[in-house]
Amino acid sequence: MDNCLVICKRLLESLKVPYTGKYLKEKIFTHPQYSSLLGISDTLEDYGVRSMAVKLGPDRLDDFPLPGIVQVSLPNGSYFNVITAVSENSVSLFDEKGKQKDVSRLDFLKSWTGVSLMVEAGEDAAEPEINQKIRDQRIIQGIAIICGASFLFWLGLRVIEIGISGLHLFYFVLKLLGLSISGVLLWYQQDKHNPILQNLCSSGKNVDCNSVLDSKSFQLLDGQINPSLVAFAYFFTGAGLLVGLSFSYITFLAWLSALTIPVVIYSFYYQTKVLKKWCRFCLLIQGVLVMEVMATGGEAFWSGGIDGSVVLLFLFLFTGVILGGIFIKPLLGIQDEIYKSKRQLAKLKSNKELFELSLSRSKKMKNEPQGLGIVMKGEKSKYQVLKVCNPYCGPCARAHPVLENLFAKGNIDLQILFVPGNGDDQKERTIRHLLAIKDKGDSKLMHQALDDWYGAEKKDYSLFAAKYPMNGELMQQEEKLKAMEEWCVKEDISYTPTLFIDGYELPKGYKVEDLHYVLV
Repeated sequence: MDNCLVICKRLLESLKVPYTGKYLKEKIFTHPQYSSLLGISDTLEDYGVRSMAVKLGPDRLDDFPLPGIVQVSLPNGSYFNVITAVSENSVSLFDEKGKQKDVSRLDFLKSWTGVSLMVEAGEDAAEPEINQKIRDQRIIQGIAIICGASFLFWLGLRVIEIGISGLHLFYFVLKLLGLSISGVLLWYQQDKHNPILQNLCSSGKNVDCNSVLDSKSFQLLDGQINPSLVAFAYFFTGAGLLVGLSFSYITFLAWLSALTIPVVIYSFYYQTKVLKKWCRFCLLIQGVLVMEVMATGGEAFWSGGIDGSVVLLFLFLFTGVILGGIFIKPLLGIQDEIYKSKRQLAKLKSNKELFELSLSRSKKMKNEPQGLGIVMKGEKSKYQVLKVCNPYCGPCARAHPVLENLFAKGNIDLQILFVPGNGDDQKERTIRHLLAIKDKGDSKLMHQALDDWYGAEKKDYSLFAAKYPMNGELMQQEEKLKAMEEWCVKEDISYTPTLFIDGYELPKGYKVEDLHYVLV
């Protein structure tokens, strides 16, 4: 697994910050400074985890706040680790592969470069929209459980209907077991960095699944057909014939089981004498094949004949699975290519010179919105950002935390204007209420109100108004509403959010999230 990704996972778990692997992977892999401490820091910021990069000396190790990320220099390169505990003689950490272990203090100090990332999780630290994602995952898991239970129930009825013997049932279970193991082996070949599978496939001096699976002696068609795919096709087709055509074709399958013995012998010999490496999953599959042969020793497996149509059906299904695997395999790597393309695009967009050139050629603001809407000034801001928004606009809500973060860092002055309600009383009341809060002159209260409004999953004005009560101040906002409306008409604002940077509209092709990299 990628070092930055696994380290972020272990850190979030140590901080008890909820996350989903899919979102985290996308944030890490699409960052323009991928595989860097900056990429990790920016990703953690999305989760509400504050961080600060520092360079420390060996004498500061005991003062380092835990957990935290450190950079270590190893013979094969530099990596990040997560420190979880420090004692007088040892350091507990998650290493570059995400494995938890204790190392001696002296050994750690020898490898530590001093580069570190101190972190602190906020009270509400979590992945954006995590509750909705968890609900969706539970729904998918529930559907999967129902489908699995339904299949097992149907399978049980099928077994009762056929009235098979215990030995036949055991043979069928072996097919399912082989199918499961070969399926995991296929998964490993597509995700060789998975830490769970790596523990099974690379733990031990002579255990190395890659050496076996990637050996040219086990490859066909330039590696497109490999042992895991052949094993999966064999067990899938055999199990399918047993389920779909009953056990009247058991003799044909028994012959196939017997024919696998030379394959088992060759594989065992090759791993032992040639490669001198073992693939645990391959050994498990070989064990299942041997057990199949042992299970077919009874007369019940050899009393029937072999129908030519069954042979053709087996070849058709077996070949179909192989061809399906060949065609599907390239598609499984598309996501990584998408991440790579997004990362390259993000790197291009994070180029400040290119951004400023695009900005200078963009639409220029014609009328100064002096004093309109909500104005938030920083002490030493480099940029002036104007956001024209709608309080009930989804994209406006998603843009809010990005701009708030830039303001909090002191990078921008932020001015927020609202498009008119156009007769929508609820929208106008909400705009009036936000303007009335601004008139109180309490910047902290204003920021909190904006966070509460745009951060709410469901926009409920009555709840918002109850939390921020007013006494007639709403009626004092009429002129301000008209002034914003006139400005929006003059500037021909046609969508929200519309953003202006230093008087120029955000260029097409750039998103609000891209400002995080260029307005620094």
